[in-house]
Amino acid sequence: MRAYKNLKHELRMAWKRYQLSSLNIPSGLGQSGWLLHGLVRAMRPKVCVEIGSAHGWSTCLTALALEQNLRGHLHAVDPHLPNDWSDPNPDRSLQALRKNLSSLSLSSRVTIIRKKTIEAKNDIPENIDFAFIDGDHSFSGVKADWEVLKPKLNPWAVVVFHDSLWEVHRQDPLYQKWRNPNMGVPSFLEGLRKEGYPLITIDADWGLTLVQAIRGSASLCS
Repeated sequence: MRAYKNLKHELRMAWKRYQLSSLNIPSGLGQSGWLLHGLVRAMRPKVCVEIGSAHGWSTCLTALALEQNLRGHLHAVDPHLPNDWSDPNPDRSLQALRKNLSSLSLSSRVTIIRKKTIEAKNDIPENIDFAFIDGDHSFSGVKADWEVLKPKLNPWAVVVFHDSLWEVHRQDPLYQKWRNPNMGVPSFLEGLRKEGYPLITIDADWGLTLVQAIRGSASLCS
């Protein structure tokens, strides 16, 4: 009986993955967003936080992994206000986020927090296991996101930053189209590296960098 239930659940999840792929949710994260899905599947976190939801591509990928794990909850923080990094029609992005979550029956896995990160400080839970930061990409913006999350992270938490290799691909036509002189993610992450945080960067879709919350060494002997 248990094997039958597990098979039924996995088949349902496979169908949802197909549905999610078919939604064509606009996002600069692209197909590398499945990295978030895979990390959440492997880590099996209880508490997840996302800074920057937009239309919900990363939100749905994370929530779907939580649903497949049959555990965990995502707190999705985004003011859905116009700025240099957001959809020009914030109400449209919020409506799309809710619609996409609902269409996949994932709304119960997500709490939408329509606030700026600093305003949502008291709404963001403690003991964060996994976080994704893809909000205000200015140096001060990403720094504020990190400083709000940092004291709430579990020691073995993983934080993923998007657009960490933006300046590396200056010859890409999309770089010229979307170039913003206020981009601060790469320089902020370099600062974390110099402080001793372990970083791994993947060169896909403008860069995804994984940061472990333990400064210095992740060795159990340290």
